[in-house]
Amino acid sequence: MKLVGFCVKNYRNVVDSGWIKVHDIGAIVGQNECGKSNLLQALYALSPFDDTKYSINADWPIDRWPPGDPSTEVCTGKFELSPEEDDALYRECLLPAPTAEGEPTPDQQAAEPTPPPPTIPRPFTTDVTRTFNNQYTLTIPSECSAVLDLEKARGWILSRLPKCIYMSDYATFAGHTEVVDLVQRMRDHGRKNLDEDDKTILITLELAGLKLDDLVGKAGTEEGRTLRGFDTNAASAYLTKRFTHMWKQKAVEFNIRVDGPTLDIHVEDEGLGAFVPLARRSTGFQWFVSFIWRFTHASRGDFKDCILLLDEPGIHLHHAGHTDLLTFLQELSRTNTVLYTTHLATLIDPAYPERIRVMEVHDHHGEVKNSMISSQRQPMMVIEAVLGLSGGMSGLLGNRQNLIVEGGEDAIIIHKLSGLLANSGDERLSDRVFMIPADGASKTPMYAAFMIGNGFDAAVLLDSDDAGFEARKKIKENYLDGLAAENQAKFRILMLGDIPGFSESSAAIEDLFPVGFYLDCANEAYGTNLTESDLPTDGSQLIANRVERALISRGRTNKLDKRRIMGPMQDRFNAMNTKEDMPAGTYEKARALVSRINAAFT
Repeated sequence: MKLVGFCVKNYRNVVDSGWIKVHDIGAIVGQNECGKSNLLQALYALSPFDDTKYSINADWPIDRWPPGDPSTEVCTGKFELSPEEDDALYRECLLPAPTAEGEPTPDQQAAEPTPPPPTIPRPFTTDVTRTFNNQYTLTIPSECSAVLDLEKARGWILSRLPKCIYMSDYATFAGHTEVVDLVQRMRDHGRKNLDEDDKTILITLELAGLKLDDLVGKAGTEEGRTLRGFDTNAASAYLTKRFTHMWKQKAVEFNIRVDGPTLDIHVEDEGLGAFVPLARRSTGFQWFVSFIWRFTHASRGDFKDCILLLDEPGIHLHHAGHTDLLTFLQELSRTNTVLYTTHLATLIDPAYPERIRVMEVHDHHGEVKNSMISSQRQPMMVIEAVLGLSGGMSGLLGNRQNLIVEGGEDAIIIHKLSGLLANSGDERLSDRVFMIPADGASKTPMYAAFMIGNGFDAAVLLDSDDAGFEARKKIKENYLDGLAAENQAKFRILMLGDIPGFSESSAAIEDLFPVGFYLDCANEAYGTNLTESDLPTDGSQLIANRVERALISRGRTNKLDKRRIMGPMQDRFNAMNTKEDMPAGTYEKARALVSRINAAFT
């Protein structure tokens, strides 16, 4: 069962978040105090892995005091069942087929249910709401009432809701406690009211199969302490195995030690030969340990089917570590839903703008926009930093015609050819067109969203290859069909394959040049002597791809570095002054390309 959307109402400063669409990974961006943490905490209590509940006295919006009806809804999640779950729901909750007298026969009762009738929606979705009095309501499509036992179906769905795990970045884990004092805090305050470190200690012990009372009880005798040592050794091995499954940076080993009333968790790096207390490890490592234990506990060790809610993750990590964290979250999202809040540009992947949700503040209340565009300055500062832009450029971008290209190489080549056309008396690229390299086709949708959301006059030039076609699809479906019309934006998608002289199904910026020219540049860059006959003719016909495959087959590289080839290419550009100096066939394509770009902006 998968979360595909949610809405929070009447929770602290979030009076109505609006309906929030959920992808496998979602990043909620917003300024401090806008309500990002409140949003995640409200969603967490919808299906918590512990006994967390809403409290109308603590969670009701303070500026709408006194509290209202306890049956007021707080959070609604829209969940979608997998095809297998569709079948199971129908199979287990099917109403008995009546006989002529209205009762099922024994044969009918024993018969296997037939496949779901057309009236059962596919995929099956349900809205699950939890109120301040912590009661659940579910919506089930009306067409199901004739074939499903609705009460049974509600129970079936609630029992299978994915569990939420909430983690704040400041919830680090020192791995130290006085067990007798912890037992007393449990008795005095209850588990729910313990601090995060105490909760993580308890989770860790439960994961490892250890009981707090048992650890205390065995301290009284020598035999008990010996047995406790066996228990903690076995538990340490289990925790090490579980952590290794998720932590890829280096091998570590955990050791749970109980000395009298004191419990400590120690860590050894592989090859170091000595354990050190977890409390002496970096704050980032402690946070990650806490996260792994909670995740393992909530998923019952399966590492899947959870909703991971991470509040400002990675604050304690170096920026270089943010790339590793994003890779880790990407891996988790294959089997889990991941939602995180951030104000760090390095924790936003520009290849996935559809993941971004901006949280704004209106009249002291938090609201969420299902896009990366905001009219408010604070959240947009993060987006602009991701794109390498700044607020001070808005006047420049707003007064120019902005052409997003896939990379810096594209901009260099187009500018050079435009200059050669101008020297030959031909149409050159308009001086109002401002090229913005996006570092790859996959990142162009985020630039496109920024331009569309701000209403700038813009276009994107994409290669006609798999990456270009995928970028075109994202831009159209996520932005052009909605944001562009809403903001009255002028935005165009230009595909190289649509320009005369290029192949409709296979064209990249390097295909402006004949094979021999590009191959000479590649040979000089890589110190090879490839000829055209060495290039494969099966598969992709893009010249850069063919050269890459030939270089890989000879062990010269694992991936073609186009920037490396730009060096020899620019040396050749320096010797070109007019169209006569261009490689054969390039002039016609360059003239058609420049003309098409200029025409798009008229």
